[in-house]
Amino acid sequence: MEFKALSSKSLDKFHSVPNLRSSVVSELDFRRLYSLSLSKIKKHAEFGEYSYKQSPFNIRWIHGYNLKVGVINLNEQGSTTVFYAAGNVAVLYNWSVNNMMILQGHKHTVISIASDSEGKWLVTADSGPENVIIIWDSSDYFPQKTIFNPHGNARLAKVVISADAKFLLTLGYQDKSTIHWWIWSYGLDVPHATLEVDIPKGGVLDMSFNPANSQQFLLMTKYDIWIGISAKIFVVERGIWKETDDYELKVRVLEKKINPENGRLTCFTFVRDTAQVLVGTSRGSVLVYGYSIEYKTNLETMNYEHLKFIKVLKMNQRGINVIKSIDGVIVTGNSAGEILFYDHQMKLLYWLHGFTVDSVKGISFNISPRSCMILDPMCNKICPCWEQVVVEKDPETGQPRQNLMKQALPTDATTGGKAFLVRDFIVCTHNQGVGFVDFVTEKFATILDNKISHALSLSTHPEKPYVCIGYADGSIELVNYIQHKLFIRIYLREHYKVVIPPKEDSIKGDVEITRPQLSVTCLRYSPSGMHLACGLDTGQLIFLHPTTINILTQNPHHDTVSAITQFAFSCDSMALAFADKSRTVGVYKFDCDTYKWIFVGKHRAHYKEISSVFFLPTKNQNGDFKLFSLGADRTMVEYDVGASSDEYLEVLSLDRVEQSGVPLCGIHWPNNLGLDPETHRNDLPTILIANDEYKYKIVNYATTMTLSTVLGPRYEQPVCRVQLVTRSTAEGAVQYLLFATKNIIGLQKMPLDGNPWKHAAMLGHPVQILEMCYREDSGTLFTIGAKDNCMYQWTAKFRSVETTTKLGGGDLDPYYCLIENGRPGWLFHEIRDLFYYIQILCQGTFSPAMRRVNDYIPIDSLPDLMRALGYFPSEYEVENLLVEAKYKVYQRSPSTEIGFEEFVKLYLNHRPALGDNFRRIKNAFRHFAVMDNNKLTINREDFIELLSNNGECFSSDLTWYLLSVLAGHSFEDRAAMPEGDFSFLPQEITLEELASTIMGIQDVDVLTEQYSVKSSLGSQQTVSTQDSDDAQNYNF
Repeated sequence: MEFKALSSKSLDKFHSVPNLRSSVVSELDFRRLYSLSLSKIKKHAEFGEYSYKQSPFNIRWIHGYNLKVGVINLNEQGSTTVFYAAGNVAVLYNWSVNNMMILQGHKHTVISIASDSEGKWLVTADSGPENVIIIWDSSDYFPQKTIFNPHGNARLAKVVISADAKFLLTLGYQDKSTIHWWIWSYGLDVPHATLEVDIPKGGVLDMSFNPANSQQFLLMTKYDIWIGISAKIFVVERGIWKETDDYELKVRVLEKKINPENGRLTCFTFVRDTAQVLVGTSRGSVLVYGYSIEYKTNLETMNYEHLKFIKVLKMNQRGINVIKSIDGVIVTGNSAGEILFYDHQMKLLYWLHGFTVDSVKGISFNISPRSCMILDPMCNKICPCWEQVVVEKDPETGQPRQNLMKQALPTDATTGGKAFLVRDFIVCTHNQGVGFVDFVTEKFATILDNKISHALSLSTHPEKPYVCIGYADGSIELVNYIQHKLFIRIYLREHYKVVIPPKEDSIKGDVEITRPQLSVTCLRYSPSGMHLACGLDTGQLIFLHPTTINILTQNPHHDTVSAITQFAFSCDSMALAFADKSRTVGVYKFDCDTYKWIFVGKHRAHYKEISSVFFLPTKNQNGDFKLFSLGADRTMVEYDVGASSDEYLEVLSLDRVEQSGVPLCGIHWPNNLGLDPETHRNDLPTILIANDEYKYKIVNYATTMTLSTVLGPRYEQPVCRVQLVTRSTAEGAVQYLLFATKNIIGLQKMPLDGNPWKHAAMLGHPVQILEMCYREDSGTLFTIGAKDNCMYQWTAKFRSVETTTKLGGGDLDPYYCLIENGRPGWLFHEIRDLFYYIQILCQGTFSPAMRRVNDYIPIDSLPDLMRALGYFPSEYEVENLLVEAKYKVYQRSPSTEIGFEEFVKLYLNHRPALGDNFRRIKNAFRHFAVMDNNKLTINREDFIELLSNNGECFSSDLTWYLLSVLAGHSFEDRAAMPEGDFSFLPQEITLEELASTIMGIQDVDVLTEQYSVKSSLGSQQTVSTQDSDDAQNYNF
């Protein structure tokens, strides 16, 4: 047989190998690269400055882990590595060298991890829409196989891999529990066998393969054990049994004697030597399952149908959380923190004495067994020739043997007192983190010192390498983010506990202790780093030492009864403003004489949730920094701190800054100092507002005029957090906008102009980003997420934003992706044609003079041109549009004309980001309509009155004229009709009649789902649950 060598051209059909020198690389090198993984191709390629991922951030460190998923010990041949999940990533942490490898690739929270017996193959799985399973190679940390939607639309619950890494077993929940069995190395996207098991949703507590027989697996529920096997399917062909390539799964429930005293099942393990299955319970019992009633060793696994219940052993009074079989012994860990060792007949051999923990939740032993040489000097002392002992190598593992003195080793509980030795292991506790146990010395070394409570607040010191984290259980941690070590932890509940002494007539003399249920909802360092404010869910405010977090406020400030949600310090760190859940804004001032914070006053100026509260770097006439707040009620409130007294915060102004959008956040916005001061202003009082319509707005807070409207990043959720950050370069300081949506973090290059290529973003947390803070000197971002105890530490990559900006191109090239079908599409041609048609109108439609075609049109014609393109702005939006076109934010003298390129950008920035959604019309109609015969209708007279008196109302004559045009009446028809006669409208107007007859929408049903510009956006628009629920209660 002849083998033809692959040429570089034929290889290109299958693999894209970037930046390889074709003149240097031989055909053999190409064939070798074709067989390698991408991670190893990187080592053979000259990438230079090439980057695989243009992500704006890299995860540098993760503080915390997911206790529910557990921790896997990957220690082998002297390595000190553990494998665990944290949020939507998996982590390989080497605690001896303080190094962390992050495995990214999941969108949702990682709910299950697994490893084979040698730690070569790692498995991670998440649960949620579009969930995936990823199988990683631990040698190069590269994903070798990704399974998308392993259970279709069903929720993935668990995944395990066999000890020999051949098979995967996944569990998903639909109506029943569904088991999928995979031979993952075949590369198929469908399971090789599937089985439905009559187990309710959430019923399976644990599952695993038999390490001695990978064809056998076990499922455990609260009260039952299910044993199963995988086998090939045989068919009868011409009277002969023939093996096929298909597989099937078989399971059965193991019978047992039901006894409530045993409690529910909690854990299980396979015993290799006796082929038994041991199951621990919540009341300290162990259920024994086996193939023989008699105790036999070296027994091989038999037919799964022969496995049966043998007996129940009462081991202790505490619930057994962990049971393992390792090195010929059985290990259990219970809820009292005890770790006990038994032989195969469940006779107690040894228990650990050297340390105590609150509760054992998991035990994971080293991968390789202990290789040691035990020395027994007859003198019963340390041998003087100890230094001369030659270290031998283990013939099985090839690793140096550990030299141990027999007298220093623990002994078992037998009469002979034999030396008892097992491999080292790690222990997962309930609330004391994860620790490594050196079995010889019985020392417990904490490697992950984290709490199980969710993180709620976060703040970083402006100068020192400290980040402060607040938790729901009232604890506060101060972490050194450079050394990645916990500096100190305090417990507010313990500090503010109340001890009530016993009564005089009490016989027992019991002391009653009451601990307040406190949660740290807000933390904030002052700009100077001299103050650290801490807000609680009870409305209390305390101040901590900024570098030791010692409590400085023995009696907390309690000037509000609702949870404090936001803090804002003034630029000089002498004033502190807060916002709480009851929509109240309060202010404190620092007294330099007494070194105490004095409460100034509070005010509830908003009737909806407060989105943002912030100080400006400019001062009022009384010398205090300006304080503003933005709310979901679309109002901006300015407070007069200097004029406030008697615990009443004075309001200086209250103005509405949005007509339809809801402000989500706001910050002070600096002027562009690079413009010519003779033609442009650089002293405008401006702030930046991000709203729920995916828009940025630059607002003059002195006049409340919107100076510029810019299209923001369009993801599943709008931008709700922004921060202006500065990067120092050789050319000078460069500013970027750091933004975050509900679960996305990103960077945007300045200036803001609606260019979709000028920002780069990535998934920050799987559920929601609760808080973020940034250190400019180190380019480090810190974030915490909802329902999570992990703090992510990111490194900013500004180069990614610069790269994507260059890829977008210049002029209008980056904006074509925002136009339907791009530059060749119908909309762009329509924009161009109407732009030139406006010039014809301005020169006179019937003018005999020669036409002059140029690149400018009058600014006054912009509203009509926008309406001709399908964007119908309100009068408020028209005013903002004209102001922006004339003054371009900073221009002193107004312009009278606008060019084509500027007009296209203006149109794309001002039109709705997601198109006109028909649901908005539905909600407005529902608000004014009344129920009639199970249908919502509006009376004709009421409809006319709404148009004439509400909102940006029309006059009666204009209303009649516009409605007659929309109804299809010609000029002659209107001349024959009496003015003010609305009889051409139906007496009772329904939603369908409003949409089809008046608005001219042809297909309402199709429009409900498609009446929005989503071709270039994808499914990015979300609807609140309340709206969807309300829509089901009405029949339109």
